[in-house]
Amino acid sequence: MVVKIWKYGIVFLILAIFGVSCLLGNRQDVKYGLAVAQSNYEDIAVNDGTKTCAAHAAEASVPDTFKKVADNEQLELYLEEESVAIAVKDKCSGYVWFSYDVGTDMQEAGYSADMIAYIKSGISIMTYDKFTPGRRTILGDKAEKTFRLRDDGFTVTIDFTKAQIKFDMAVTLRQGDVIVHIPRESIQEYNPKLWKPGNDDISLSEIIVFPFFGSAASKEDGYIVIPDGSGAMVNLNETPKYATGYSAPVYGQDPGYENTVELNPRRIAVKPLERVSLPIYGMIHDADRAGVLVIAENGASYATYNYVSKNLQTNYYQSYFTYNYRTAYAQFQSRVKEDQHILGFQEQPNRFDLVQRYVFLNGKQANYVGVAKGFRDFLVKKDGLAKKADNTHDKIPMKIDFINNEITMGTLGLEDVPATTYKQAQEIVGTLADKGYDRLNVSFKTFVKEDRSYRFKVMKHLGGSPAFQETTEYFASKGIKFSYYVDYARSYYEKTRYTASKLNRKDASVLNENKSLYNYLNNPKYFEVLAEKDLAAFQKYDIGSLALDGFGTSLFTHYDHGTIGYSNEGMAYVEHLLQLLNDNGIQTGLYQPDAYLYKYVSEYYDAPVASSELLFIDATIPLVPLVLSGYTDMYSSYMNFSSNDADAALRLIEFGIYPSFVLTGESTYDIKRTASNDVYTSELEYLEDRIDFYYSTVNRALKEVAGREMIDHTILDAGVVLVEYDNGRKIIMNYNGSDYMYEDVKIKSKGFEIL
Repeated sequence: MVVKIWKYGIVFLILAIFGVSCLLGNRQDVKYGLAVAQSNYEDIAVNDGTKTCAAHAAEASVPDTFKKVADNEQLELYLEEESVAIAVKDKCSGYVWFSYDVGTDMQEAGYSADMIAYIKSGISIMTYDKFTPGRRTILGDKAEKTFRLRDDGFTVTIDFTKAQIKFDMAVTLRQGDVIVHIPRESIQEYNPKLWKPGNDDISLSEIIVFPFFGSAASKEDGYIVIPDGSGAMVNLNETPKYATGYSAPVYGQDPGYENTVELNPRRIAVKPLERVSLPIYGMIHDADRAGVLVIAENGASYATYNYVSKNLQTNYYQSYFTYNYRTAYAQFQSRVKEDQHILGFQEQPNRFDLVQRYVFLNGKQANYVGVAKGFRDFLVKKDGLAKKADNTHDKIPMKIDFINNEITMGTLGLEDVPATTYKQAQEIVGTLADKGYDRLNVSFKTFVKEDRSYRFKVMKHLGGSPAFQETTEYFASKGIKFSYYVDYARSYYEKTRYTASKLNRKDASVLNENKSLYNYLNNPKYFEVLAEKDLAAFQKYDIGSLALDGFGTSLFTHYDHGTIGYSNEGMAYVEHLLQLLNDNGIQTGLYQPDAYLYKYVSEYYDAPVASSELLFIDATIPLVPLVLSGYTDMYSSYMNFSSNDADAALRLIEFGIYPSFVLTGESTYDIKRTASNDVYTSELEYLEDRIDFYYSTVNRALKEVAGREMIDHTILDAGVVLVEYDNGRKIIMNYNGSDYMYEDVKIKSKGFEIL
């Protein structure tokens, strides 16, 4: 009997080992860690002095407490040593920018000592005092400062001795730019008892860089450019529209620190804020005369953009970045009771060099168009962003995504749901081509059951290899661009062998609000592994272009077998993946790409056409299109459904964005209980009129500027906008319910005219 038990035990052990091997067989043991490219910030200047100067203004005085420490042909840099505040004089315009309002007696204005210290201090930090966050300022904490002057500026060691935290900060001139640099290696938390039991730990949470630089009580012709969604503006009025604040993380929330929101059918869904995909903001004090573009050049994935209106905390409008070095997270003590947790902290601050660049704008560059073009010039010089060759056409393109396969829970488990066979896709495209849509951009979207995500696979029940190849050959014969939709960043419904862990060791999952399901985030170290598995198939089926999704949630801090993975390392992993694909001759179109990926983007999908339209916003502007127009084609989110087609079409025209639709060959009802449950209508017979309307309307306006650069955008009046392109064409749009006269041209209600 004992012998039999041993025999059965050995058999079960072998089966268990075999099962684990099967589970991990396709997973490569990849060690986490990738060298993050060092910033080349010293090698470039955005304002290189090539632009024409504005008319010189009256000289502004700099208080005697500020001493000039550096100057060049374009700028003068002043330092107030007590507060580490700075002043910058733009020689081109004569305008002087201060890191706080030197013309106001703060005590007479009624500010508290703590607030005065915050306003005047060039640098502040947020710390955790054991578990409680608090702000510390140079003046309030009487931080020790050691200065070292240099030819192009100064370096200062700032020591918050009470908190036992110190670091170096360099402020230097680079032609018409000022660069702030805080090296990660200089940051020291030198309390020898830090993190030891019984110690009152004080640890670094955030660094706040010049939070009142360019702040203003009001400016008659001034405004703030906010990187919310497509872009937004807030006027610097004497009385703010709403006294409120706004904060949004650059490149999205870091889910590595956050608890996963529970999927509850009774939960009230709130429309999420638009993403911040540009690491910039602008402060315009006098339109077409004096402005500044601020770029979170390094450390952007840990930066948060902040806007504070006048009359909320102070008498000033503020716009600034904070940089996160450590955030508390819930460390659970029970597997079943999530209310049983303590706050956890990573021992080492996040690993990145902080580089923030101020680009001073004057003359015709001192406006929101100049802010966008300044950032575009930065990307050209830093990343090699390049215009497409021969990108002009006499018709606009249109994007068609086909949902080919989905999955749903069936009687015996997960089952495939065929939504569009290859033959059906060919027939639908043929119908559209016969109607004159000869610049179609088609993608296939296939959910692969084994991968729990959208990956590349030619499926037998969709027609198999012969039908797939026949269809792609048909597309090629018609001059139709074809790409395959792939998501290497996420899985759906459940975790896979590639799923990352949050800092609290739980699975890295996020609630997908639009689809009411969970996405599980892949560890970035596996991106290339997944792509390399597909390269042979891409070559076999002649796939020369991918439509890549998911990278908007791929930047997060996480735990990896005793190592902390940082979000800026995630950026490097994404770039390595895209470079791998490009090196293999595969173009990479991206859905909602962040700015650090623009140099890899062959086409931009799901482009933002709105800000969050919060109550304090004065106008939504095409900040992203102004950066990228002429460099890459931009496509809208799916126009299958819209509550106001007339306004939606005008917005596409205003922003220079081409329409996009998602289609199926089968009934939309078939995908109701799948990951495409947010698609409510997808059959051509119900969408044909809508496609005709959007294409004909947008094409009539944009066909003469397709592929051209938008060089100007002007809000002429409430609901009336004028845009200009580099070929001299102008388009004026009227969103109002009544006709509008511009010079001697009548623009009909909800219409446009080409000038």
